[in-house]
Amino acid sequence: MTVESAMRRIEAADDSRTDADDRQQQYEMYRKTFRALEDIEPDDDDEGIAAVADWIVERLETDGERPGSREVRRRARKFCERNGYDVSDNDWLGS
Repeated sequence: MTVESAMRRIEAADDSRTDADDRQQQYEMYRKTFRALEDIEPDDDDEGIAAVADWIVERLETDGERPGSREVRRRARKFCERNGYDVSDNDWLGS
């Protein structure tokens, strides 16, 4: 899954009534997390992007709210740790 296909899925699932500026700012943080996952994973499948996007969409459908940037980064970091990918504390996913 690509970064942009993940974002299209999230945008389609997001029916929140929040301010467009806030929504776009949060989407940019999601993109940054997906790009960090894209850089870490050595495979072509980008399964980390798909796993985190699935989780975000599930949260949107269940709670009706977008998870915060920090929650998304933590979820991405957990994915990396479970799959043996090293993440430095100085990386975006490590913060």
